[in-house]
Parts: sequence; C-alpha cells; structure tokens
Amino acid sequence: MMNDPSAATALGMLIAPLSPAEFFEHYYERKFHRSPVKHSQTSGLLTLDRIDEIISDSELPPSAISMAKSGQSLPADEYTFSNGVVDRGAVLDNFRDGATIILPQLQFADGKLYNFCLALERQFGARVQTNVYLTPPEAHGFGVHYDNHDVFVIQLSGAKEWEIYGDREALPFRGEGFRKGQDDTGELKENFVLEAGECLYVPRGTSHRAPNHGTEPSLHITVGILVQTWAEFMLEAVAEASLRIPEMRRSLPRDLFFDRSKAQSDHAAIFRQLADDIAEKASFDATLAAFSGNFIRAQGPRVRGALRALANGIGMEDRLTVRDHILFSFEGGDGDRQIVLAGSSIPMSDRLAEQLDERIGQGSLAKADFDVDDAEELGDVIDSLVAYGLLVAKPK
Repeated sequence: MMNDPSAATALGMLIAPLSPAEFFEHYYERKFHRSPVKHSQTSGLLTLDRIDEIISDSELPPSAISMAKSGQSLPADEYTFSNGVVDRGAVLDNFRDGATIILPQLQFADGKLYNFCLALERQFGARVQTNVYLTPPEAHGFGVHYDNHDVFVIQLSGAKEWEIYGDREALPFRGEGFRKGQDDTGELKENFVLEAGECLYVPRGTSHRAPNHGTEPSLHITVGILVQTWAEFMLEAVAEASLRIPEMRRSLPRDLFFDRSKAQSDHAAIFRQLADDIAEKASFDATLAAFSGNFIRAQGPRVRGALRALANGIGMEDRLTVRDHILFSFEGGDGDRQIVLAGSSIPMSDRLAEQLDERIGQGSLAKADFDVDDAEELGDVIDSLVAYGLLVAKPK
C-alpha cells in the first residue's frame, strides 16, 4: 500500500526500471516511456469500491465529475439536474451505455492521492494533479489528441490499448490545447496494451489515444505535471524589474499605431532602451523568491490530525514532527521574519524564527526546546503551524 509514499518511492514506481537520472536525462519532455514492471502497490492508491463510494455517498459539485463518450465530452445536462446538481443515477446510466466517468483533481477529496501528488511535487518542482477515468468495456473516452502538460498513467484495473502518435515541433504552453481537425497528430508510432499495475509516461505534445481493452471496465489515474516554464519565469522577471524602471510606467505613445515611419525609428529606439534596462536590472534572486513564495502558498494544506491535536491542547513537552512533503520557507529580514507555507504567512520575532528554522531542520520539536522571552508568541506560532499542517502531533 502507498499510504504515505516518499518522493523516491512515488517516482520510482512510475518510471521503473529507470533511475531518476536516466528518466530526466533521456525521457522527460522528450519521449514516452512504458514501464515494463507491474506494481501491486498501485491498488493501494484507488479502487473501484472507492469510486463507487465517491459517486454514491460523497458531495459532488458539478465540477467534481464529467463524462465522455466516443471521443466527445458529454453535455453536462445529460448527467446533471436543471439546477446543476449531479444526477448520480444518470451518471451510472450513461456509464452503462458506454460513457467514461471522469473525476478531475480527485486528490483534493482523497488523502492517499493527495499525499502521492505532494511526494511528486518535490521531484518535479511543479504542481501535480490527478484525473481519474473509469471506462466501460469496449469503449473509449477521447479520440486522438495531445495534452498541454506531461502525464503519467497508472493502470489500476482492467486494461487500455494505447496508441502513440507523433510529437509537436515544440512543447505546448499550458494554454495551447489540442484543436481537433487542425493540429497534426502524426503517424501511429507505437501500439500496446497497458495492464493493471503498469505505468506510462507521455510528454506534453505527444498525440495518443487509449480505447478500452478486454471485457472489464478500465480504471486508471492520469497524473498531470503542471510545470512552469522559463517563459513564465522571464515574464515575472520583467514585471519585477519594471518596478525599478520609471520609464516602464509611461503610457504608449499616442501615435504608436498610426505613424509607422516613426514607430520604426523613435519608438523602436525606446523599445531597445527599455529592453536594455530590463536586462540590466532584472534580478534572478528576486524573481526566484516571488516564484518560490507563490508555489509554496498555492500548495494545498494537509491538516489531517490537526483538529484533534488542537482540541486536546499542545503541551510544552509534546513532541511534534514535520509533516512529509509540505513546502515552506523562511522569508524577510531583521524585524520582518515570517514562515511561508500553504495558505498562510506567519510572522514572528527574529529570535523565534532563528530557533524554529533550526528545530524544523532537525525534523521534530517541542515548545520546551525553545529559549524565548515571549511564551505567548511561541505557543501561538507553534499551534498555527499545527493548524496549517506543517507540524504533526502524536496522538495522546
């Protein structure tokens, strides 16, 4: 079972028998990889019974489910009521009639999947999400297409017949979705059956199709790697540098669009000067800090166990551990220190920040470990770190 996978375990299952170094050097963003290893632990991530439970007993807002059949998305009104509420009976009836059930971003509703995604985020430095597909026998959800993000496919039960076609000339940006009838999918290059326990990596821009194979329903997880590109990083760098270039705040010349001769001379000279100013004043460190902070804040919190710990109270001697895979960073200078983590920034004194950074690096801590003047601040900060999921208390 993969109740709390390490980063190495999660990635290792997806790329076996490759090492991480081999995968990132030869396959990542380059070509697909079908793992020949069957992993029994994939069944610990998700089962058909769990899907049955989600559909029958869980809260299902309209965004929590979609359906597709024969290469086309089903209109939402075919499986929802007029008020937008999911019609669970219609979902199952459409499935019986050959439609694929899709549960997008199920990691937000399932702890095992979320821990799996968090483990992979450390390997890829990117947000990771899961979409789950349950396809009835002799059916397929979508036609030939490519995705605008890299994906790993984990076949949980049943089987899919995969068709791998050509690649785009360049990796697509996140907003560049496949356009049916316009984008070239290339020639069929590979055809194989992915069976239960097997994994597949498909880079963004590689066209593919995956109809069901055999007489059983197919259940698989598509793990999406939502990378940020150098283009996005450079755009942020320009925005950050422009704060220190007063000329960037000026409006565009009134005749820029109408006087082409002037635009090719005076205006072009202004453009080149601003580009030089950006090159001189753009800061890698400042841009990295902005990206890092946004990445950390956007990570969804993992707070299982925090409610019980806070309800029981956290004593001075209670030992707390650092939760696996949770991102955080200490930011600010003297007199303005804070710890940034999912959903929050918690300010604190310099003295507490210095000691807290050291204790977290050791992997565990108790309030009694700290030598500070303000016991109230210490208690408030430690309890907040439990509330936001960074620290975990052992059950009493």
